[in-house]
Amino acid sequence: MPLPRVSLQSFLSSAKSALATSVQQTSPVTFVIGNESADLDSLCSAIVLAYLRTYASSSKHNTLYIPLSNLPHADLALRPELIPVLSRANLKPSDLLTLSDLPRLSQISSKLPAEKTRWILVDHNALQGELGRIYGTRVVGCIDHHDEEGKVPRDCGEEPRVVRKSGSCSSLVVEHCREAWDALSKKSEDKESVSWDAELAQLALAPVLIDTTNLTDKNKVTPTDIEAVEYLESKIRAEPAIKFNSEEHFKVVSAAKSDIGGLSLPDILRKDYKQWNEAGDVKLGISSVVKDMQFLIDKAGNEEKFFTALEDFSRERDLSVCSIMTTSQKDGKFQRELFVWGLGERGVEAAKKFEASSREELGLQQWSDGLLDLDGGKQWRRCWWQHRVENSRKQVAPMMRTAIQR
Repeated sequence: MPLPRVSLQSFLSSAKSALATSVQQTSPVTFVIGNESADLDSLCSAIVLAYLRTYASSSKHNTLYIPLSNLPHADLALRPELIPVLSRANLKPSDLLTLSDLPRLSQISSKLPAEKTRWILVDHNALQGELGRIYGTRVVGCIDHHDEEGKVPRDCGEEPRVVRKSGSCSSLVVEHCREAWDALSKKSEDKESVSWDAELAQLALAPVLIDTTNLTDKNKVTPTDIEAVEYLESKIRAEPAIKFNSEEHFKVVSAAKSDIGGLSLPDILRKDYKQWNEAGDVKLGISSVVKDMQFLIDKAGNEEKFFTALEDFSRERDLSVCSIMTTSQKDGKFQRELFVWGLGERGVEAAKKFEASSREELGLQQWSDGLLDLDGGKQWRRCWWQHRVENSRKQVAPMMRTAIQR
C-alpha cells in the first residue's frame, strides 16, 4: 500500500531525510529527476510525479520517490520564476532537493552505489553528464516530450515509460497520473486533502502555462496540454480559499522568468543550459536566453568582451560547439536569434554541417550584417535571425547533434 499522504512541504522534508539516511546506510533509493537545464518544467514535473508515485501509486511497495532538481542548490537563485510558483504551493526554494544533497562526485559511487539506486527521468529520456556515466544503466522509467533517444528500457514494469510530443512535460505527468490522483483524492475528501490537491495542481500548472504561452502557442499546444490545464484548474477551484486566475499567474511567472537584468553574463548563459557528448568526445552546449543578442552584448560591455566571456564559458566546459538561442518580443512580434560557435577542427566541421543542413528548415538569415561572424581555421562563428520561430531548442538541439555525428 502507498504511504499515508502528507502535504508537499512535509513530503519534501521526508524525502530529504530519506536521502540522507540512504547515503549514510547505503540503502536503496528511488529518484525522479528532470533534465540538466533544470527549467520550470523539469523541476515541477519531478516533484509532482514523485509525490503522486509515492502517495497515489497502485504498487504494493511503500516506496518514497525522491524528486531531485538537476542543479546545485546555489543555482536555484538563477531561477526567479520559481518564487511565485513555489509560493502558491506553500514551498520555498530551500525545500527542494538538489545535486548539493548528493555526496561529492569523488565519493558518490561508494556512498550511493549504482546498484542501490533507481532513476525515473522527466523532461528527458537519457541521463546525461556524470550522473549518466555512473547511473545511466539504472534508469527504470521516464515521462518526456522530447525526441526518443532509446536509452530507457522498453519494458519498465510498474514504472511509466512515456515519450510523446506535448507542449509541456508536466501535461504528460498529469495525464499519466490522473486516474491515480483522482483515486487518492476520493480516499479523503476533507479540507486538508482538497488543499493539498490545489497546491499540487498549481505546481503542475505553472510549467504548462509557461511552455505553451498560456495555451496560445499553436506550434506547441497539444490536446494533452489543454486537458491538463482544464483538469488542474478544476482541482484548484475545488479549494474555495484560493483565488486563482491562470492568465494573471502566467503574467506573474513570465515576468519573473524574464527578469534576468541583475544576473552576470555567465549566470545568464548557465541559467537554462544543456550539454551533450556526441561522437565520443565532441561536446555541444546550448544556452536558452529570454533576451536578445544585443542585450547579451550590452551585458558584457561590447562584442569583444562578449566573445571573451563566451570563450571562457566554453573552455570551462570543454565545448566543441557553443550555441545560444534567444527569444524576445519586438513590436508585439515573437522573434528568435541563433548563435553558433565552432571551436577546434571538429567543432568547426560540425557547425558548418549544421548550417548547410538546417539553414532552410530554420529560416536562418544573417544577423546585423555579420557583426558576430568569424571564419578561421579552428574557429567559426555565425549569428542568425531564426525566422522559423516554432523551432525551439527541443527541435534545434537534435539537428546540431546529428551534424556532429555525421
